[in-house]
Amino acid sequence: MKTKKILSVLIIMIALLSCAKIAEVVYHVDKTSCNACGKCVQACPYDAIEFVNGKAVIDQTKCKQCGECIEVCPKGAIY
Repeated sequence: MKTKKILSVLIIMIALLSCAKIAEVVYHVDKTSCNACGKCVQACPYDAIEFVNGKAVIDQTKCKQCGECIEVCPKGAIY
């Protein structure tokens, strides 16, 4: 009887998880901290970062949230 109850709970949990929308991670650039050093552009393997008006901008359609840009930013401008 206990096994059936546990199995039922597991089935419900799986069903709920499969229906839940997983939050998407989106990276942003703090324009006041960015000094346009270019390290993030060089580090991005997806070519998702470019400079616009002297500040880094992340193209969310190309970004795969790998975190390479965050690791190399000396100012901590990417979050």
